[in-house]
Amino acid sequence: MEAPGFAAGRATRHMSLDFAGRVEELRATVDALEQAPSVVLIEGEAGVGKSRLLDEAAKRVVATGVEILRGWCHPLREPLPFGPVIDALRQAHPPPDRRAALSPATSMVTAHVPELAEWLPGPDHLPAGPSGPQLARAIHEVLAALGPVLLAIEDVHWADEATRELLLLLARNTPAQLRLLLTYRRHDLPEHGNVLGSPYRRPTGTIGLDLRLGPLDQAQVTQLAAQVIGPAQASVLGPQLFERSAGLPLAIEEDLWAIADRLDHADGSLPATVLEHTGVPRALQEAIGSRVATLPRSAVAVVQAAAILAVPAGQGLLTRLAGLEEDQAEEALEAALVAGVVVEVGPDRYAFHHTLARQAVYERILGPRRTRLHRQAIEALDSESRPPLVQLAHHARQLGDPALWVPRTVAAARYAIEVGDDGITAEQLNQLFAEPTLSTATRTWAAIELSRIAVRNTNPEATVATLRQIIADANLPKAVRGEVRLNLGRTLLNHLDPQGAVQLELAVSELEVEQPEQAAIALASLKMGQWPSDTRERYLAGMQRATEIVQRGTDPVARATVLASQVSLMHLVGDPAGDDLLDQLPRESANLDILRQRCRALYNSADNFYLRGLDERASTSLDEAEELAELTDYQMIAHECVKCRLYLDFARGHWNGLADKADAIIERSTEPVYDVELVHLLALLDTARGRWSNARSALAFCLARDMPVGYLASSAALGRLDLLEGRPDDAWLSIREALQMLRHRDIWVCGVGLLPVAVEAGLAAGHRAQAEELTDQAEAGTADLDAPAAQAEVLVCRGLLDADSAPGTAMDLIEQAQRLLAAIPRPYLAAQVTEHAGRILLATSPVVAGAHLQRAMDAFTGLGATADVSRCQRTLRNVGQDRPVPRGRHSYGTDLSPREQQVADLLGTGATNKDIARALALSVRTAEHHVASVLRKLDTTRDAMTTRPAGSG
Repeated sequence: MEAPGFAAGRATRHMSLDFAGRVEELRATVDALEQAPSVVLIEGEAGVGKSRLLDEAAKRVVATGVEILRGWCHPLREPLPFGPVIDALRQAHPPPDRRAALSPATSMVTAHVPELAEWLPGPDHLPAGPSGPQLARAIHEVLAALGPVLLAIEDVHWADEATRELLLLLARNTPAQLRLLLTYRRHDLPEHGNVLGSPYRRPTGTIGLDLRLGPLDQAQVTQLAAQVIGPAQASVLGPQLFERSAGLPLAIEEDLWAIADRLDHADGSLPATVLEHTGVPRALQEAIGSRVATLPRSAVAVVQAAAILAVPAGQGLLTRLAGLEEDQAEEALEAALVAGVVVEVGPDRYAFHHTLARQAVYERILGPRRTRLHRQAIEALDSESRPPLVQLAHHARQLGDPALWVPRTVAAARYAIEVGDDGITAEQLNQLFAEPTLSTATRTWAAIELSRIAVRNTNPEATVATLRQIIADANLPKAVRGEVRLNLGRTLLNHLDPQGAVQLELAVSELEVEQPEQAAIALASLKMGQWPSDTRERYLAGMQRATEIVQRGTDPVARATVLASQVSLMHLVGDPAGDDLLDQLPRESANLDILRQRCRALYNSADNFYLRGLDERASTSLDEAEELAELTDYQMIAHECVKCRLYLDFARGHWNGLADKADAIIERSTEPVYDVELVHLLALLDTARGRWSNARSALAFCLARDMPVGYLASSAALGRLDLLEGRPDDAWLSIREALQMLRHRDIWVCGVGLLPVAVEAGLAAGHRAQAEELTDQAEAGTADLDAPAAQAEVLVCRGLLDADSAPGTAMDLIEQAQRLLAAIPRPYLAAQVTEHAGRILLATSPVVAGAHLQRAMDAFTGLGATADVSRCQRTLRNVGQDRPVPRGRHSYGTDLSPREQQVADLLGTGATNKDIARALALSVRTAEHHVASVLRKLDTTRDAMTTRPAGSG
């Protein structure tokens, strides 16, 4: 480097979140409730989603004609017999034709459920001396008479004994059309631990399901978050949401609404630390508080000790902080475990089930006790053979004394730097920056270290904001500001922000006197920024100056940094000296920063090898770059390597699943422009597959980002799309600025893909002289390079220019290009060249031309390039060389034919009939016929088929 997904709307506070995860649980629940009689028991802790699962299941069951009756048990209950079931019965809508079937005993239900008075027998039939068991039997009979009913009673752990006995009666002798569903929390059941009061086994013939609802996994949490805060923010905050909540939906949803509220008032995205300032959801706070309140005093002390420590701890440390004797502590810990307040997470390791549970307990510890426990934690941890520095810094910060916590935080940060943990380092450094009394020396050190981390981070947005504040500090020494500005500029360039070049130019002036080696890094980085203001000669001259400056110093990291940039530039311009320079960067070093520079050089070289058509060398360089990125925690390069692999897959024709992989990365992207290369890749796939509206919108997105190499590629892709749509004049206009940039830069491998479009458009639009001049310049610029992709394009352009005047010579040139591309291999480009060969020969040798076009069509078919296949088919039809359709053609009946499947795919992108006709080389009338057939066979509408909005990449 130094060289997106499109914006997603957020849910409003008032909308209900889609049901995330639980697919198997929901299916099992619905399967059980669609049959009768059935008894379903759903267990799960507070907030795990029992009620939501019931809601979703009820939606599906009610569609089958089942009536839903729902009641709740409460911890504070009135002395109403069978209250939750009575409340549920009040929701019933009984069938009027069944009144005669009810016995007189059911009349006693009328007093409790007056809503059923007109349906139940009158009070004159009331039996003498009604009792609880009689009322229970009457309710049983009423439920049986209601027909298909789902009786759902929630929070049965709070049920009184009478209600529990009624539910046991219904479960053991379930009416034929009744579905009984009960939800409960195991830890809050009475001491006997039986949800129905007595051991229960379903009778023969009763469908059953015992479901223990667990938390959501991290992927499901991120999926849920994306609904509210968009996929970019979800990819950043999803892991934290999962860690805080351990997958508890109640906690996740409350956190999400809090974040959404902040996003509504924020300008752009939120920092990754936003959740640190979000409190515990009220419902969860109350649930944890009520559970802790039932514990003996000694167990509360152990739980509070665990909350103070914040990480899994052994019994000995918990005992010490709780101030208990060993026997007392053992009993107390067991009580906390039985109550489910803490859990055993490993041998002699105890902790809270999730971070929010710990936070709920922590927030209820009064100040004086909290302070004492933090001091005791410091004493205990300090005495360990290898004191945990990050934990000690945390406890010291909670005491609020900078003289105590700042040195410990610095120590934790220094150790994290030593072991190469950027995440912990950044966390500790940001804690330091929050302290207004921090000394100048410490602030200076922290600023430089934080800026170094930002350069290799994939999501530096929050850090960039901090760095901007740092360089605005008038008290900061000039050289320190220059180094921080240097790393800010490199970070911005890595993330395609042109302001990075501005910062680097300022950094050079701030560093050149006191820190010339850092100035050399700034200069080399500026040249690697690849902005269009510089030419090839100025790139090379600037890099040479940076090299001379850094070699006068002794800093090995500075030398490695400049050398990595020099290697990258040499490989970009095709200078074989780049290989020798790369060998000067060590493969092994105790200094991670030096290894990171080799990693950067390897990735940049791989990218340049790809541009030149040296795909095997690109793949080999990526292998080592990925290993070093993992070893040195170089997140940004690791991410870039993944994207480069996808481009290699595209070039090699490995298209199956490629769009899904690119889409997945874009959806997780934290910056809309950061993955613009993948939007471009999707546009290439969409062009080949006839999704031209999508491709055009995606390319407009890419071109708006104005990054030089990407600008050239996207201009070429847009120009080719114009050519495919029969608009050569528009194609020439689309590529005009890109051609000027390419000539100015004079690095012709950067324009791979642009030259053939320029020549084809130039010939069709009357610009032959310019096309010839471009080809001459490109040939001169790539003649001495090991760049088969660029040289193949020059050969193709020569062939196109000679096609009319010397078709034999043109064919020789085309065949040379085919051999070069086949050797790389680049099957899609080779197929396009084969198609050119066929078109050149159409006028003089139609049979031979047909053979070339047929080979091209077969290659396109293998790749799934639908639009290219259709174009070749049309040309073959026009010259009478298409393959005849065999007799006895297959009848597809209600299934889609291959052509109809192509049409269906295009309909899914929102393509019009005219779009489909152009992409598949059909007449508009034929396209209309196929569209009508597709919609009829699929029994759908055009609007319903539009699954991927145009421009979504």
